[in-house]
Amino acid sequence: MPPATSSSLHLLLLLLLFILSVLHPSASINYASHLIEFFCNHTDFSDLCLKSLKNSSAVLKSPTNSTVLAALMKAVDVKTHDARSFAQNLSADPHFDAKTRELLHDCIDVYDDALDNLEAAKEAIRVGDIGTRDSMLSAMISNFGTCEDGFAEFSIKSPLEDWSETLQSMTDNCLAIINMNRIHDDY
Repeated sequence: MPPATSSSLHLLLLLLLFILSVLHPSASINYASHLIEFFCNHTDFSDLCLKSLKNSSAVLKSPTNSTVLAALMKAVDVKTHDARSFAQNLSADPHFDAKTRELLHDCIDVYDDALDNLEAAKEAIRVGDIGTRDSMLSAMISNFGTCEDGFAEFSIKSPLEDWSETLQSMTDNCLAIINMNRIHDDY
């Protein structure tokens, strides 16, 4: 085959592959799913990571460290608001004793602090301040633990324990994705 025909054949083959990928988008979605699994497998709570990213269309289109981190942070934001609302509802429940309701109010304040820290982490990402980003995310883990510490101090079973543990794990997943970036930056 003459070289010109060989080049034309390669070009035609590439064009055909492109058309097939456009007509069969599940191939790119499958690739994105594998990338998401790759990222989540680098976290301590991979099942929670996958669940957190399940409904994120931005990540499904283009899974990168940045899009995965942004989606995980968004999931933490939503879950923290949900936990805060749950605590708010429980704090108004007359079936709980006064001390438990007081501790629930403390947790609401702590969840507000965690949300403030999350906003500070987002701003730090925007301006490229990785130290503040990491500190604010780490502080969130402490915030959620502080909620539980209040109940433990009075030997009261926390009605928010599952929420707090999940939020700590979700935030830990954010830090794990950040650390993936560091590993790749070192090489």
